[in-house]
Amino acid sequence: MNDGATDGAGAGGRAASDGGGQAASGADGQPAEGLPRGNLAEVPPGGPLCLTGRIQVEVNGEIVADTDDVALCRCGHSGNKPFCDGSHKAVGFDDPGVILGGRLVPGGDEAGEDDPVLIVCATNGPLLVRGPLTVVAADGATAQGTKGALCRCGASSTRPFCDGTHRETGFEAG
Repeated sequence: MNDGATDGAGAGGRAASDGGGQAASGADGQPAEGLPRGNLAEVPPGGPLCLTGRIQVEVNGEIVADTDDVALCRCGHSGNKPFCDGSHKAVGFDDPGVILGGRLVPGGDEAGEDDPVLIVCATNGPLLVRGPLTVVAADGATAQGTKGALCRCGASSTRPFCDGTHRETGFEAG
């Protein structure tokens, strides 16, 4: 099983590859003051998508990570897709870490804040969200819902959400 370890930093490589963003979780693993509870996807400037909570990552129908902390590539250059390997630093991924557009679809009563979120890696496409997730941008803006598509090619005009640009750029997940 690939747990998304990157740069020797542990289960998500968060410490080594978050692009300098602040962690949403405190030392006790609970969200920092003022942040929502549940599954979070932090969007630090120039860094990976940093997920905390009850996270499962699926590639080609197989769960490759079942964890509480993982860093997923959003620059499109990781050699260990869908996980971050720090390539965003080498390629100079320039992204402010704010919500430029897009959204998550609100869920019904069936999804609770303590339910896991499944991140499905579409073949040569986005990260598909299936379950409760709150996206937290570097400026504090949030988007919450249970379905959506997050960019992993690095070229979307609606980052961190997908706008279909991966088809135009020829993004390959590897």
